[in-house]
Amino acid sequence: MNILITGGTGFIGSRLANAFIKDRHHVYILSRSSATSEHPYMHYIEYSMDNINQLSWTKELPEDIDLVYNFAGATLNKKWTEAYKDEIVNSRLDMTKMLIQWLSDSGVKPLAFINASAIGYYPTSEIVEYDEFDRLSSSSFLSDVVNRWEAAASQAESLGIRTVFSRFGLVLDADHGAMVQLKTLYQANLGGNIGSGRQWYSWVHIDDVINALLFIGVNQDISGPVNITSPVPVRQREFSKVLSAVLGKPNFFKTPSFLIDKVLGERALLVTEGQKVYPSVLLNNDFKYLYPTLEQAMEQIFSEA
Repeated sequence: MNILITGGTGFIGSRLANAFIKDRHHVYILSRSSATSEHPYMHYIEYSMDNINQLSWTKELPEDIDLVYNFAGATLNKKWTEAYKDEIVNSRLDMTKMLIQWLSDSGVKPLAFINASAIGYYPTSEIVEYDEFDRLSSSSFLSDVVNRWEAAASQAESLGIRTVFSRFGLVLDADHGAMVQLKTLYQANLGGNIGSGRQWYSWVHIDDVINALLFIGVNQDISGPVNITSPVPVRQREFSKVLSAVLGKPNFFKTPSFLIDKVLGERALLVTEGQKVYPSVLLNNDFKYLYPTLEQAMEQIFSEA
């Protein structure tokens, strides 16, 4: 197969690309800088976002693209100034609009258009349980980003293309994302509850993320929102206990919410608040998790760290 990935040099995109080329599929990665690969199945295509109507990069694509994974977007792990919030939104919408324009103009019809998204779609709550069947309006900056991004990507549906919104939870990996910072805290004996400790963490192991994305790509029965989370979400206090046990580090330090708010500002809600989210679509389609429980995931992560 021929697979196009935007954001293909990022955390999830790069892992997905490697999974595809391992199975001898050709991967085409859109990149804002010039890049090359010695691997015969990895292809980099340079593009510019200065003019999203400029589609000259498409000349380097094969005639048929079987799957499109759209993961490009500015990171959330920077200070959310008003200017940077605009960048978070625009980087996602502009790339998506460019891809939709290409698909519309070219008539290329992949098996699926799989767009990145996030469980930030759902309001934070210590009580309510959510799954893909909940339809909600924006309740925060993050949910507004998700709603607008999914609305832009949904234009692929009008072109007759199966469209999926992959709503990622807290992705666990030894070398990327939140786990790197958390491991550092525990190694400094500063691990423990964050805020109330009652907030839900709907987490997922990186290997299950990649397997879910491969599964979604070939399963023609799946469309619309898909929560890519473990089937066993936990509260933050339980998350910290498991991490403490696996690392063999104390778990008594408590970080108050007001301190996190002071340091992180608006993006503090990423750690002080949460949602209890279930992956009903994956479970209903018999997706098999490698690491369904947090204990299994943590043990695997730190056995290789």
